[in-house]
Amino acid sequence: MFQRLIQATLILLLSLLTGCAGSSLFVPYPSRIATVHSQLIKGDDQAALKTLSSGLSGADSLLYAQESGRVAALLGDTDSSLKFYRLAMTDYNQYDWKAIVSLTDLSAQLGAATLSDNLVPYRGQAFERVMLHQQQSFNYLWQGDIEGAMVEVRRADQAQELAQQAYRSALKSQRALSNAAIDAELTQLDRQAGNAPDSFINPYVLFSNAVLYEANGQANDALIDIRKALQLLPENRLLQQEMVRLSCQVRIDCAALSQRFGDSPQPEPDSGRLVVLYETGTLPPRQGISVPFSWDGAYQQIALPTYRDNRPEPAPLSLTLGEQTLQTQPLANLDQMAARSLREQYPFILVRQGIRLATKHNTNQWADRKGGELGAFTMQVFNALTEQADRRSWLSLPRQAQAWAGYLTEGEYQFNLDGQANTLTLARGRTTLVWIARQDGVRQIRTILI
Repeated sequence: MFQRLIQATLILLLSLLTGCAGSSLFVPYPSRIATVHSQLIKGDDQAALKTLSSGLSGADSLLYAQESGRVAALLGDTDSSLKFYRLAMTDYNQYDWKAIVSLTDLSAQLGAATLSDNLVPYRGQAFERVMLHQQQSFNYLWQGDIEGAMVEVRRADQAQELAQQAYRSALKSQRALSNAAIDAELTQLDRQAGNAPDSFINPYVLFSNAVLYEANGQANDALIDIRKALQLLPENRLLQQEMVRLSCQVRIDCAALSQRFGDSPQPEPDSGRLVVLYETGTLPPRQGISVPFSWDGAYQQIALPTYRDNRPEPAPLSLTLGEQTLQTQPLANLDQMAARSLREQYPFILVRQGIRLATKHNTNQWADRKGGELGAFTMQVFNALTEQADRRSWLSLPRQAQAWAGYLTEGEYQFNLDGQANTLTLARGRTTLVWIARQDGVRQIRTILI
């Protein structure tokens, strides 16, 4: 009997190795995406997109669509980026917010999650979806479609609110597992998350949305988003100045805010508004840890995702335009938001881990009864091989987002970046937006007068 058990286990293992070749069960997702990063560093741009295309039809199609959209944007291919991001949005729209923030798409997860989280189709994360709308708004902007850009701006604002509400509703679940190793890991994730209070409200997205709101003649909406961003970053000088400037523009609490934060520079009659958005670095990949258990004398383990990233913070960007040198300020540490997002998911991850641990324990007991020690040992090995941490996440997002905003006399300006000369135009009463992204050896600069 135990020989047939072993044979069945081996057959199942082989089927997983072949049938799940597109999943991250045995090859962690960061290892898969490392090839793309390497190709970008070498300048093999089209090879990077081709590598990603292999995942667009699999269970993780949403993740690969997000990666493809970002890589295409970094390469200046706006049309392709638009297309890939639309694919990702189509996937997102199939699931409600509670399923995204609490990982509770049980119809798809019930069978797969009892074996490995890596077999559950990737449903994205709330902060990724918010960033998706923001990045798509840029794509529409580069095409001169301000109406399309504003649709995505409103979707990004709505996504932040809906995600936060869904998380609060879903957090009625209780943590199913607890031991010293798990509690230590939760503490570690809190450290990695730093000052990010949650992963749902993104100061960088709020700031860029405010820029587009104001350029589109919606100063009140811009003020609302700047106020939200300032609540998260109360010491940020850029946000303080924007709060005062917009408040005085719409005549709401101008005197009180000026006294609190100081006066904000007001535009001269012949000046134009300049906004620089700077995205730098890449998100760190999730790591995996194993937490061992002994249950009725049988070895068990669970694998959990975590973050281990001790890189120094990115430097600010300095640009010289005419006689003025601009220096950007950090608005969002997306690596911290990614860690906070994972920390928010842990109650739901642990519930699933508890269910899976119980299932595998029952399987081990059945194998011991039917096949003796060898059968039980075989099943334990199989369970250990399939218990891998889910390390999937959108890795081509920037690690940090920075910004600068102010007024300069209208006219043409040149600035040098990495030895390349660039030109931008400022016009009185209008906004010039400069988007600069640096990562994986790729540099992309887009400039538009709105």
